Order: sequence, then C-alpha cells, then structure tokens
Amino acid sequence: MMKYLYLTGLLLYCHAVVVFAQDKDSTRAEVQEDLEQALEDFDPESPEFNNERLVQYLQDLADQPVNINTADTDILLQVPGINLKIGRSIIEYRSKVKPFERVDELVNVPGIGAVTLEKVRPYVTVGSGPSLGRTLYTDHRYWTYGGRTELYSRFGQTLEQQEGYRRGRSAGGYLGSAAKYYQRLRYKSNHLSLNLTQEKDPGEPLTGPGSFDYTSWHIALEDNGKLRKFVAGDFGLSFGQGLVLWDGGAFGKGREVTGAVNRNERGVSSYSSAREAGFHRGAAVTYGGRFQVTGFYSHRKRTASVIRGDTIRFPKSDGYHRTVNELNQRNNTRQKLYGGRLRMELPFGFLGATAYQAMFNRYIKPGSSVYNRYDFSGSYASAVGVDYSLMLGHILAFGEVARSRNGGYGVIAGIESPAGKNTDVTLGYRRYSKDFQSIMGNGFGESSGEPQNELGVYLGVRHAPGSRITLSGYIDQYRFPAPRFGTHQPTRGYDWLGLIDVRFSKRLQFYLQARSETKEEEYEETGPSGRLLRKLDHARRTSLRIHLEYQVNPKVRLRARGEAVKSRKAGEKAEHGYLLYQDIRFTPGPRWKADARITVFDTESFNTRVYQFENDLLYVLSNQMLFEQGQRLYLLLNYKPFDFMEIWGKFGITIYEDRHVTGSGLDEIQGNRRSDIRVQVRIRI
Repeated sequence: MMKYLYLTGLLLYCHAVVVFAQDKDSTRAEVQEDLEQALEDFDPESPEFNNERLVQYLQDLADQPVNINTADTDILLQVPGINLKIGRSIIEYRSKVKPFERVDELVNVPGIGAVTLEKVRPYVTVGSGPSLGRTLYTDHRYWTYGGRTELYSRFGQTLEQQEGYRRGRSAGGYLGSAAKYYQRLRYKSNHLSLNLTQEKDPGEPLTGPGSFDYTSWHIALEDNGKLRKFVAGDFGLSFGQGLVLWDGGAFGKGREVTGAVNRNERGVSSYSSAREAGFHRGAAVTYGGRFQVTGFYSHRKRTASVIRGDTIRFPKSDGYHRTVNELNQRNNTRQKLYGGRLRMELPFGFLGATAYQAMFNRYIKPGSSVYNRYDFSGSYASAVGVDYSLMLGHILAFGEVARSRNGGYGVIAGIESPAGKNTDVTLGYRRYSKDFQSIMGNGFGESSGEPQNELGVYLGVRHAPGSRITLSGYIDQYRFPAPRFGTHQPTRGYDWLGLIDVRFSKRLQFYLQARSETKEEEYEETGPSGRLLRKLDHARRTSLRIHLEYQVNPKVRLRARGEAVKSRKAGEKAEHGYLLYQDIRFTPGPRWKADARITVFDTESFNTRVYQFENDLLYVLSNQMLFEQGQRLYLLLNYKPFDFMEIWGKFGITIYEDRHVTGSGLDEIQGNRRSDIRVQVRIRI
C-alpha cells in the first residue's frame, strides 16, 4: 500500500506540473495572519488546545476556499465566522438578489459586517474558470482540477544534551537520536486527496525510510455529487456538539466569547496530521443530499501500559516509543470501532443522530484513585446521541443529548442571539453525569478529555459600541459532582474574561484583557494532634494583559505585550509572575520574511507560569510555557527562492537566571539554557 501511494502521488505530481503550473497561493500572507490570530486568541490552558490539527484545518480550508456561489449550508458552516444563520443568509442573497461577483459583496448579506468579512475572506471565493460536470467521473480532468502536490520535510533538535541520551539502553535511556524528523507527501484537488505522513520523535530509533515510528496515509474522494466524502486509510470523525464523537481541535473558551460553546461539525475528515492519537484507520463514507447517511469502520493498534496478563490501562495518546519499556508496549492493543450517523437538513436547521461501538482485545482497568471510580472499564464501549442546530427567528439554538453503554448521560444546550443592534449573546448549559463514559467524545467543558463529571453554565457577551471598539466577556460557572484529579470530594469553580479591543486604525491595534479562574482544591495541614487533615480551599489564578500591535509600514510590524499573573494555590500564599516581550516582523520583499522576539519573564514558581504564542514553521504549534526567571529569544526566517519552494528556519533559546539544571527526568539538561533549532522545506506544485 505504501508503494502504491508513493507511485500514485508521483504520477499525479507529474500531471500537475504539465497542466496546472499556475501558482494559486495568492492569499498566503493573509491566511498566515489569520492562523496566527486564531492561535493567539486561543486559551493555552483550555482542554481543546491539543495539537496541530486545528492549524492544519484552517490552512487546508484556505488552500481550497469555499465557493459562496455554489456551496450548500454544510460547506459554508466549515468557514470560521459563519454560523447557521449567516450561511442561510448567504444562500438567500445569491438566490433572491444575485450571484456574488466579488467576495467584498458579502457585507451586503444581513449579519455580516466588516469584522466578519475579514475573518472569512481567506477561506471563501466567488469561483473562477469552467465548472466540471459532476457526471464526468471517468474524465481525469475532473479528478485533477485544482490539483496541487505538496512535499514537506522537517527537522528539529534540542542542541543541549539531555539525560536520556547519556544513559545506556539498559539504564532506561533513549534508543534513538535527539533529532525529530517529519515528512509528508500530499496531492489534493477539488475531488481527490492522497496523503502519506511519517514522523520520528526525538529519542525514537530510525533505521531507514520505512522504519518511522509513525506513518499515516489516506485516499479520499470529496464532494462528488451525493457522495459527499469517502476515505480509505486514516480519518477523523467530528459530529454534533462532540458528546459522542469528536476528533481534533475546537475553539473553546477564549477571546471569541460568543462562539465558544457551539460547534459546527466537520463530519468525516481525511487525516494527515502527525498527532498519533485522535484518528481512526479503516474506511468512512458520507452519502446523501439534505438527508445524509454516514458509516465508518476502524481497526487500529494502540499503545497501553500492561497491568498484568491481558489487563491494561486505557491506551496512551502521547505517541512516544523512545525507551526499551516504551518500545515493548508499542501497538500492544487492538481497537475496533464501527458506527454511523444520520443527519437531516430542515428548512430551519439540522437534526442528527450518532452511534458507535468500540471493542478492545484486552480488558481495560482504570486506576485505583478515588477520582478513577467512574472511569471506563471493560473491553466494550458504546455511545449514542441526538443533536440539533435550529434557527428560531433570530435565535440559533443548538445542543446534544447522549448516553453511554453503562447508562451515564451527557447533555449540552445553548443559544446564540442578538440582544440589540451591536450586541451578541451566547448562553450554554452542560450536564455530564459522573458515570458518563463516552470515550470517543470531547464536548465543551472545563475538564480535559472526555465529557464527564461536570455541570456548568456559560454566558458570553460581545458588544460593539462603535466601529473601532469591541467589548466582550464571559463567565463560566461549573461544578464537579464527584472527585476529580487531586481531590477526594465534589468541588466547584468559575472563571471569567473581560476584553477591550480597540482598532485605532488599520495600522494600530490595542487590547486589554483580564482573566480569572477560581476553583476549590484540597490541601493538607497538620492538626493539633499531629495528624494530617485534608481541607478544602479556593485556588485562584488571575492575569492582566496589555497588548499593542503597530504596522509601521508594509515591511515592518511591531508587537509588544506585558502580562502580570497572580496565583494562589489552596492553603498557600499568593505568588506573582510577569512577562514582557517585544517582537518585530520584517518583510523586505515578497520572498523574504523574518520574525524575531525577545521576552523577559519573572515568576515566583510554576504556579505563576506565563504563556506566549510564537510564530513557527508551517503546521507547527508553538506555545511556550515560561516560569522562574529568565529571557527567551527566537528568530524565524521564511524564504521562498522559487514559486514552488518555501523554506523556514527557526532558532530559539531560553536562558534561566537562577537555575543550573533545566527540565527533569530523561529530558534534564545540565546548565541554565535550552536552545532548539528547526528547519522545514515545502515543495508545492
């Protein structure tokens, strides 16, 4: 199969060179800015902040923009910033008024203003060139129209030697080199997608081109009349509000306060990420028009810790196989998954139903801690759910109800509604029982992982008093009915965010953000009799951020940020942390771009850690966590020597003021600095 994929990709590559040599990457700079903003807005502490798939999803959408003159509601909902109400308005406008001649005409659609237009612009088109007939499936031009071949090769390494490379094999050291390799070959047209992705993590052995620790592939047919999607190989499943099945990232709590709770499903998606969890291997298909039927089957290997015999812990998701122990556990468990989905488009929205059955060839036993009491155990798991997304006048109502095999249930419901000319409101409610065991789900919530053991209410408000000022905020209150990690009793908490965003001009932007989270946590103290007493207290983390961005001229952009953090753990005194950074983006010409930043940070401990999103290689997610005292510097260069080739190079170094050792365990480095280098080449035809 691998040889077939290589050969097929090569043939399609040669054809694309002859027929479609035109460069369609005209929106690249705009898309890069949008991706950067999307990641900058995201909450790094959120359970949804998990991997590169969200970045890749946006980039793929930009590479194949949605045609607003022909796309149906399902396709329009894939565009960030377009909800059911706006999607219906777009279809109504082109049907009753006229087709769109320019993307800018979207501002004439009710519900779309200048802000929304700029958000969706990189991902939409009005179409160009002749339309190929849906019935010409046997014509090679149908399958290769809009085709493009991409080859990625990436290298990265920490320059200082880590403890895992000093130890021998018998002492539990790493078996491979410190280098990280990644390569991907992909062909994608309007109706066909072929992909091969391979990756070796640092410390994993690599003996040849065919011995990468991780290999992913797929062949996918897309948008072929009523055959909406067919994938053979690796695929993802994201349905409804995520209570039953949801793979990959999603925007959770953050600066986009009115779009946090509701999810626009992606359905079946072809998988090309290097993340070694959250995907399925087999086949999936979606067929239909207004009424769609989806079926899927997966049989893949997973890695799990063995307790004894055929009893294991739930399979891991980190994907590391670097030591003898990790390598011995590699792919030691088999997981089967099958199920389906029904979805009906109504005049006023969507109704759907999803179900799956999962089977493991070994018995899964949860941990023995109090918080593991209601976790999944056994060899069989299943869940079923129904969901809706309906327009009720000006109100968008959405939700899902699900039940797991053991009788546990999950409910999420919400509305998005205007509350005046310039005000939007989102209200969401969730209730996940403590024994809800939807092991493939990932619904909105405070807790990470599957939706379980949580009750919460979310309120988000966005108000634009003028064209240049936006006020927004949310408050989310939640309760955990059963013990969670680190506790022995039910707890509760809440968090809130307030944001003032000012656009003085197209060149000068500023925002002020305040954020706070309060949770009940347990701590121990010695009582009068000398015995340890377990007590409950509030832990609170609050941050204040000031951010300024100035486009000096078309070639230079400056960005500065200051952030202060105050954190108090249960039973402890408050601690403080600070971060200051200044960065510059210099674009001397269409083929060169450079990003550089210097950061100074000072925190009392890990509890007051600070975060910063960094520009990085394409498809690489970089969100640095910094604590204690020190400085960080990075330089990222992007060069396009030819229209078909692009090169990235990044060097980053963190220097600590008060440490002689960085990292811990096998990643420990002797010294007060850690530096990394990364290089990536993309060939795109």
